[in-house]
Amino acid sequence: MCGIDFVMGVTHKEAAKAERCVHFDERIHGFLLKKENGFGLLLGLDPYRTTVLYSQDVLELIDICGDLSEQYSTHAEISSFAHELRGICEEAVRQKKHIYAIGD
Repeated sequence: MCGIDFVMGVTHKEAAKAERCVHFDERIHGFLLKKENGFGLLLGLDPYRTTVLYSQDVLELIDICGDLSEQYSTHAEISSFAHELRGICEEAVRQKKHIYAIGD
């Protein structure tokens, strides 16, 4: 399935072996691109390459997930994605790890 996979790690090698993954489906991405002009960090990720998100960006993703959950509380797919991404981001902050956004 095309889209972006978010995983947690300190190194590329650790991220490649990560068991927990949050998938950002291309349909959700496309829907949000049409509806929103905000969420710049999330919607600006390149779906064809890997981007490493460091602590400040991870904190911004947590805020974006909160906004998504609030604005799309009745949209099950977006709400579920936002909840899962927020969870992995909060775990990354606690463990002092990065988030890797891995495109297809």
